[in-house]
Amino acid sequence: MIHAQYEPLAKLWGVPVSEVPKYLAIEKNLTIISSILKSILDNLSFGGTYINVPENQVFINTINSSMIPIVKSNPKIKPYINLLSFKNATNSSHKLNVTLNELTLFLQTLNTTNVTIGISPIINNIVIHLYYEDDPVNKKFIEKAKTFYPIIKYSQPNSANSTKLKSKIKKRIIENLILGGDGLHNVDGSLKCSAGLWVQDENYVDYLLTAGHCYQGSPLNPSGYVDFYLQGWYSQPTYNYIGPLVYYSSVTHDFGLIRHVNTNSTLTTMIDNSDHPNLYKHLLIEEASNIDDVGVHVCKSGFATHVVCGQVTELNVESSYQLLNGRTFIWRELIGTDMGTIGGDSGGPVFSYSPIKLPYVSVVGITIAGDESKTEYIPLSVILRVTRLNFNLSIIVTPQ
Repeated sequence: MIHAQYEPLAKLWGVPVSEVPKYLAIEKNLTIISSILKSILDNLSFGGTYINVPENQVFINTINSSMIPIVKSNPKIKPYINLLSFKNATNSSHKLNVTLNELTLFLQTLNTTNVTIGISPIINNIVIHLYYEDDPVNKKFIEKAKTFYPIIKYSQPNSANSTKLKSKIKKRIIENLILGGDGLHNVDGSLKCSAGLWVQDENYVDYLLTAGHCYQGSPLNPSGYVDFYLQGWYSQPTYNYIGPLVYYSSVTHDFGLIRHVNTNSTLTTMIDNSDHPNLYKHLLIEEASNIDDVGVHVCKSGFATHVVCGQVTELNVESSYQLLNGRTFIWRELIGTDMGTIGGDSGGPVFSYSPIKLPYVSVVGITIAGDESKTEYIPLSVILRVTRLNFNLSIIVTPQ
């Protein structure tokens, strides 16, 4: 029964559910090796690394093969030689970073919209995600980008009616607990985003972390803020008030803070997983951590898609978007994954499982954007850095 909780990861890795704890241990070991490699590899001779959990290998994109013996002879890496695979590659990490910076400048100057770019060590190239319907708008950018020979992937935008997940499960009894992944609606009863994480500033003021763009298209209260209310999975709007979105940074780093003011709604260190009520319908947040390896698993909880798992596919992701007023901005420092996202998931927590500590999980970020084949999230480390001067936030975790 406990192993059944790992079903999303079993599907991801193509292994029996009972084998998932073993593969999580493999993944942890591979990330340790990857961390060691990052201190050894230079950006001109190598083009990044990524891990493959089912194959139990760390792959190293290699430009200059004469450097391989030097890496293998390093005392720190010698114990792991059999877990390394050196791949012939074309693009060095230095070249990829320079290209990413050039393409970002094009995003800014050519008024592009709905374009996401990032570095994929698996492909050893820049990956650009575009919507078919945006091609005429972004024609100049596409022409410029093609001169760098990136990989361009096209996808259709989410359908307008895809914000609600159909299910035969009966509606959940509404509690006043605010769980990560539950829905947030505005005063009009319109679903806007998903609840993220309980955070606290240095003055012990409580906030609910979510996506910054959640304010768009909502009425303002007399103080000039958007009010948010709790909406559980499989439920209609409750008008159970949480508080106002008193801060949002949606220009370069997309996140927002809802000040918790209603004592009838309770912030928690739990993530909604109520599709599995007989196992762990609530996942407990043990810690906040950081992921910077491609190939590592991540999962998310959101109002539309509920708990879904995938793997990190791209780093240093930047995404152009357009506000309702027509102005175009770029979200920065995102991480790309192959999890699917539907409207309403934005703001929900992104986390990783432990091989031995269920129902405890590590939170790594919140969902920002994506489509039915991918998700971009902003790491918690970025949010904490950006807010250090104004709020000095802390992630609240489950006492143990």
